[in-house]
Amino acid sequence: MLEAWNSGEELTIQVFGKETEVSVFSVGDNCFDENGEYKEEGFPRKKRELDCLNWFLEHAVISDYRKEIADYCNEVYAGTGRLPVAESDLEQEIQITGIAVNISEITQSGDGSLVYPEISFMGECECDPEHGICIGFRDQKFLGIHAQDWTL
Repeated sequence: MLEAWNSGEELTIQVFGKETEVSVFSVGDNCFDENGEYKEEGFPRKKRELDCLNWFLEHAVISDYRKEIADYCNEVYAGTGRLPVAESDLEQEIQITGIAVNISEITQSGDGSLVYPEISFMGECECDPEHGICIGFRDQKFLGIHAQDWTL
């Protein structure tokens, strides 16, 4: 359990059964100072961010979402003539490079629908090399998979 962690520090996690070093970064309210300017890298995480990150590290296992990830990739590939991605191909299809923590006061759009995940696996994916992949969670539940701009 992490008791302190600074933005930009790296962490080793399991990705599809292999140890992978990822950067952990904030994209929520804590990455801005009192003037609304971006803080310099290395600022400390707030308790709410640490609580979210600790839950994520203990409970969010990317291998549990193989089907959803393969379905997302195949949806992106639809109509391209590319062969479908099997769950067993995911190690070659996506590369997780970071964890984005997005804790903000504004959590919903005007109609009450969720705008973004609180925490996400972030990375590169062959199906959308320009936009990457974001596997998001909110309120300690899997939220979905989209391009990285979903949370960035």
